[in-house]
Amino acid sequence: MSDPKVDELPHEEALGLLDALHDGELDEAEAAQVRAHVADCERCQKLEAVLGGGGIRDAVTSLPPETMPESVLPGVQRKLRMRSRGRFYGEPKKAPSPWPLLIGSVLVLALLVASYFLIGQIAGPSSAPRGATSGDAPR
Repeated sequence: MSDPKVDELPHEEALGLLDALHDGELDEAEAAQVRAHVADCERCQKLEAVLGGGGIRDAVTSLPPETMPESVLPGVQRKLRMRSRGRFYGEPKKAPSPWPLLIGSVLVLALLVASYFLIGQIAGPSSAPRGATSGDAPR
């Protein structure tokens, strides 16, 4: 009844793959294993009749697609905004402005330059005449 080249498939595994077989998700080797198991298993043949012979799948796929009214989306988004407190659907955050950092850097640089000149004027030039050494100072 089954193909002798096909390896036996455990019942539970075949049962799990039966729906994938009907969805076309299995490769040829797996599909052949599942078909061989169904040919020998009465329980799987009954399930096969429901899945493959119309039944639930045809009933569900024959229904017209549902479309959501456009008026529903704004309400859903509003509720999501409220519940998430703006984490997901809030206004996009703008990148911080570079101006405060730039202005702060310029002020620090100006302060350093001013300090350099101020310290230079406080220390001032030496009061000793040029060419004089510490040994020439009056006692």
